[in-house]
Order: sequence, then structure tokens, then C-alpha cells
Amino acid sequence: MNTRRLATTGVALVAALGLALTGCGSKTGEDTPAGNGATAAPASSAPADALGELTAAAQKLNEQSVRMDLKSSVMNGGGVLDPATKTGDMTLNMGTSGKFRVVIVGDDAYLKVTGMAGLPKKWLHMDTTKLGESGQLNLMPEGDPGGAKKLIDAVAEVKETSEGNYAGTLDYTRTMAKDKDIAALGEKAKAVPFTAKVDDQGRLTEIAIDVSVLHESLGTMTTTYSDFGTPVSVRKPAASETQEAPEELIKAFGA
Repeated sequence: MNTRRLATTGVALVAALGLALTGCGSKTGEDTPAGNGATAAPASSAPADALGELTAAAQKLNEQSVRMDLKSSVMNGGGVLDPATKTGDMTLNMGTSGKFRVVIVGDDAYLKVTGMAGLPKKWLHMDTTKLGESGQLNLMPEGDPGGAKKLIDAVAEVKETSEGNYAGTLDYTRTMAKDKDIAALGEKAKAVPFTAKVDDQGRLTEIAIDVSVLHESLGTMTTTYSDFGTPVSVRKPAASETQEAPEELIKAFGA
């Protein structure tokens, strides 16, 4: 079993995904102390009205189930998430690197990879509570299942360009201070351009992040949110179709 290749590709996948999805990556919250190299996020310089409006729109992601779609130069995919029940089903296509499907049921994550030689056909199970607070599969952080707080904490600047449209920059060092890859990017990670759209009901419907400033091959990652309140029915894969993920993979996806 080529677990090293899976670990390398998988972490690259979710790390990149974390730049586009508000709910991925490390858990943030007021009860999370700064330490171990992390520093408290400075206050945003964004105008209070624009930041407040975008904050309210992002927080609505914690209120309803939603369909999420991602488009970028390195991956495409989508699925559904329900923050109320902490369930989700996401499929991401990375072209020649294979297709990843992640099913979340509470604290259990199930990963299935197709299109990558030498890997098992069964689902790989991981207990997300054992991955640490920065676990890469923490798609719906405790207390912030839609990831709204993480998005807002990363906003360095934002302004409303027209009704329901916003533009600004994100500082990833504020919410991913412990991430070695983010730290290695230096100043580039502190001014990542983004645009956002809010519908007439005050809900965030799109966020487009220009991650080409981090690496030119990444281009722009656009995440759209739709079908608010859509029914989400997710079941754990059958035991006969599941095996525990190898320790190497768990460590790779962990903190």
C-alpha cells in the first residue's frame, strides 16, 4: 500500500483546499490560547461596516445545511455539509492525482481515493478527535461548524465594492499560525486577495481567493454556496467496506 504517496498527496489536497474553504484547517476560537509559536491575531483594519456585514453573512454558514462547490486550476468538486449534525459528503477531483471523497459523520472521517495506483479500494477511517486541533480533516470545527470565525479572523482588509459585493485581503498567518507551509510563505501569506458575494438574504454565496500570489500554479479558487437548507443524508460506510487508516496517514493529516 503506497501510504506515503497518499499521505503526501492527501495533505497537499486538503492544505490547498483549506485556502478556499472557510471550514478547513486548524480550529480557531476565543478559547484557543496563543502559544507554541502562535500569536494572537491583530485587530482587522477593515471598515467596521463592511467587516460587520461580511461577518454576519459568513456566520449564516453555521445556521443551515448547504451545498458547496469548488473550482480551481488544481482541483474541482463539491458536496453538502450540515453544521447542525456535523455531517458532510465532499468529492474532489485532482485530475491525474486521483479523486478524493471525504464523508464526515460526527467525529468520524472516511476517505476513499480512486485513480491512484497501489491504494486500497476500501474506505479509510480516521477519528478526527485524534488528529489534533489542527487536523487537516477538521472540516467543521467545534463551535464554528461553518468556519465563519476562521474566515473573518483572516480578513486583513475589506470594502464593499457594490451592493452585496466585497473585496479585500486575507492574512493566513492569523488563523494558521502553526502551519509550517504557511509560515514558509512569509509575507505572501499576509496579503492574499479575495472577493465575496452576499445574497439578498444576507448569506455568503461566493468567495474567490487569488492564491496565485502564493504559487502561480494555483490561480483563483472559487467556492460557491447554494441550496441552503438542502437535506443532507450521510451514512457511515459499511464495516465490510472500511479499514482503519494507517498510522502514517493519520500523522500526515494530524496537527
